[in-house]
Amino acid sequence: MSKFRTHFISGILVLAPLFLTLVVLNYVMRLADAFVVNPLFHLLPLKGLEATTQVLLAKVVIAVSVIGFVTLIGIAAERLFFRQFLDVGEGVLRMIPFVNKLYGSLREIAQAFFGDKKGVFKEVIYLEYPRDGVYSLGFVTQDRRWDADDRVGKDLVTVFVPSPPNPATGYFVFVPREKIIRSGITVEDGLRLVISAGAAVPPRTLPDSKLRQAGQP
Repeated sequence: MSKFRTHFISGILVLAPLFLTLVVLNYVMRLADAFVVNPLFHLLPLKGLEATTQVLLAKVVIAVSVIGFVTLIGIAAERLFFRQFLDVGEGVLRMIPFVNKLYGSLREIAQAFFGDKKGVFKEVIYLEYPRDGVYSLGFVTQDRRWDADDRVGKDLVTVFVPSPPNPATGYFVFVPREKIIRSGITVEDGLRLVISAGAAVPPRTLPDSKLRQAGQP
């Protein structure tokens, strides 16, 4: 039951962003049809056009309206007043049991995907894990000094090692700074690599003459 619950939650985390996006887009398309397309067809002399042309024109108007609406929401989200309004809604979601955990995970994944400066993933690195001689891809989540450094006696970096193909599950480990290997790839490319289970390999960033030096931190 424990494994079933873990897999079930992982499935929700993978499907939820897609499902919510489709629901929101479907709702916005219905609004565009009701408040933009229908009034436009009543105001303009478009009734004489063929049915196929009317349907095509309606789809174009809906698409343009949806793109414009989503863009305006993005612009408004960057403004202080609307940002405060969103923060209130976010606070309500964080008060609901189970929903708060799901929303928090989705928010962190979205921030990491879209390169937000506050995203949980700060850098993509390579590390020897789970044993020496075997390398894994990891995401740096925290690189400042804290209590663990003093107790261990080393400069530690907090690294999240994801489990493909779901970047929301995995393990976090403390790695000595001198043991991490800079990857030179973006967080977005790193996430694509995880989701594709290593199939979506990003382009090489170093010439052949420098590949041997790439492992130096």
